[in-house]
Amino acid sequence: MLLSERGRVLAQTSSGPQGDFQFETVPPEARALRLSHPDFEELVQPLSGWKAAYTLVPRRVVQSLTVTATRTPRTWRNIPSAVSVLGEAELGQSPAITVDDALRRIPSFSLFRRSSSLVAHPTSQGVSLRGIGPSGVSRTLVLWDGTPLNDPFGGWVYWSQLDKSSLERIEVVPGGGSSLYGSSALGGVIQAFSKAPPAPRFELDLRGGSLGTARADLLGSVGGERWSGLVSGSFFHTNGFHVVAPDDRGPVDAPARSRAYAVRGAAFYQPRDGAQGTLRLEHFGEDRGNGTRLRENATGVTRVRALYRRKDDRGREWQLGAYGLTQTFDSSFTAVPSHRQLEFLTREQHVPSRSAGGSLQWTGPLGQRHLVTSGVDWQWVRGHSRETGYRSGMPAQFQVLGGSQQLGGVYLQDLVALAPRWQLQLGARLDGWFNHDAVREQVPLPSGTSTLREFPRRGGGMLSPRGGVSYHATEALTFRGAVYRSFRAPTLNELYRGFRVGNVVTLPNENLRPETLRGAEAGVDWYGGSRIRGRLTAFWNGLSQAISNITLDATSALITRQRQNVGRVNARGLDADLELRLNRDWRLQGGYLLADSTFGRFPENPGVESNRLPQVPRHRLTASLSYARPGVLNAFLMARFAGLQFDDDRNLRPLSKTTLLDLHLSRRVHRNLVLTLAVENLLDRPIPVSNTSVLGIGPPRMITTGLRLAW
Repeated sequence: MLLSERGRVLAQTSSGPQGDFQFETVPPEARALRLSHPDFEELVQPLSGWKAAYTLVPRRVVQSLTVTATRTPRTWRNIPSAVSVLGEAELGQSPAITVDDALRRIPSFSLFRRSSSLVAHPTSQGVSLRGIGPSGVSRTLVLWDGTPLNDPFGGWVYWSQLDKSSLERIEVVPGGGSSLYGSSALGGVIQAFSKAPPAPRFELDLRGGSLGTARADLLGSVGGERWSGLVSGSFFHTNGFHVVAPDDRGPVDAPARSRAYAVRGAAFYQPRDGAQGTLRLEHFGEDRGNGTRLRENATGVTRVRALYRRKDDRGREWQLGAYGLTQTFDSSFTAVPSHRQLEFLTREQHVPSRSAGGSLQWTGPLGQRHLVTSGVDWQWVRGHSRETGYRSGMPAQFQVLGGSQQLGGVYLQDLVALAPRWQLQLGARLDGWFNHDAVREQVPLPSGTSTLREFPRRGGGMLSPRGGVSYHATEALTFRGAVYRSFRAPTLNELYRGFRVGNVVTLPNENLRPETLRGAEAGVDWYGGSRIRGRLTAFWNGLSQAISNITLDATSALITRQRQNVGRVNARGLDADLELRLNRDWRLQGGYLLADSTFGRFPENPGVESNRLPQVPRHRLTASLSYARPGVLNAFLMARFAGLQFDDDRNLRPLSKTTLLDLHLSRRVHRNLVLTLAVENLLDRPIPVSNTSVLGIGPPRMITTGLRLAW
């Protein structure tokens, strides 16, 4: 209800199945109003006039509306999942230059290794949530305004396509998400939402500093009554750093450098009330040096996206979306002896790929208690890796491998208001996938005799159900729980292409089967007013037929691995976070992940049973302290701790625990100008990243300064 300053009831509120709040007419004499509901800030300010024209200001982060967990806007109280949201303010105060590093303040988030997309090879940028077996291939679906951002051929993520300045928020939803999103959402979903300024606006963010690092982000918008447009772009460059520890470094080693750019355009058209059409066009390019004189990679991506949505006065909404993508990926691979005096080119790779997809979704209330979402989507991928193998510096073999893949599904979800305090989520999705036209053609040189192998067509189906419930014990306390099953089909890269990095050779496996996950979680959310809130989730996940790189043979000169479906992986633990507002200016936040991730039964390779999963520390902790005084100073200090982890399935190659400090300072010197200072790895601690024949390390201390212009 709405209350006057003296507590008199001025208007009543009601909530329908969508969680929307409607108000009766508010009298014009009402000047300052308070909303007695924990989902929103106390002050409700008028937009125009006085007739039911009041804005609800959501409380920060956890109380704001989120979309990804249910594919429809919901408040945190009505979602039986633990959702983390980084808004524009949180992204802006992060010292990180890259989006994936900004996401590391969420303990459940991790990439394949501790290195970030700043200089890491793209194929190592797969995402894992809650320690569900990280690999170069994402076990998490990453979306950008509803469109998949995972590489269509290999499943990894080009995080450099995103820049913080053009994003409104990022939502992170751990736990099986296949009931709504199908393959790739096995371990959860991350979605980035682009800004769509409602009025003409211009923003410029410039940063530069150590390691020859420079970044520029630009955003501009124009608009009219029915249409508006937005243009954004970014440029990034760094001379990089050595990724091999000093004691192991040799003449072949060089700083890992990176350069990237992106250009984006969007047009928005609103033909009538309740309807909107969006067209987006983006191009992204990058090239990287991967730490030696001869290892390089480059990527080019062009993407077009279209979305039409219409909502009527009964709350029913239609969404029709489509996208197309063309991409090239080039990479070189080398062999380096243990003395690191020489480097030999072993393979050059060129991967052209294309992808297209479409979706149709309907959401609407059925009666007074049900909000139903149903839809269908489809994705097509075609990609081939064209590779030249070298021996003694000369081309020795040419091969082409790859094929086509189609994935599609239909889903249905019902959000049920069982009672004023009970919310129920029921959903299921039926998926199908189909691989075809897969080949491996090898041509030894100089003989030129071609050997062609055509792989049989393969396909299958999967039903992914999910059920969840939340109970609002009090206005401050909510209990929730969920059970689910999800899956991930192997990518074309996993099935048909092998690779070599240093002295590690990984073989493909065309007989790989889909991964399946069964899981459950239970948690409690506590909201103690505007000063304190907390969340605790216990989770259990059992991953069957997990695709992992299994060591077949290991010597000092060569480690041979193959992608295999392991019998089972168990990931259990606790996920917690706490926020404490000390006073008007100071805020303390913390997050903790306990992940007990181990190999289960594995008859094909019993030597790894009960071993800890590679690249998963048992303990991960983040803590931050922020100070905000407008016109004086904004300060943000964050500490990140990661415990001991292993770089191999045999648990013979440990990576020691690490603690990092990051700092961000900013001050508004003019209403349109903000100055910033950021320091990553403030104490210049060594970061062990990999442990093969040499020790790989992460970035040293990095200092950047910048300015933000906005008007």
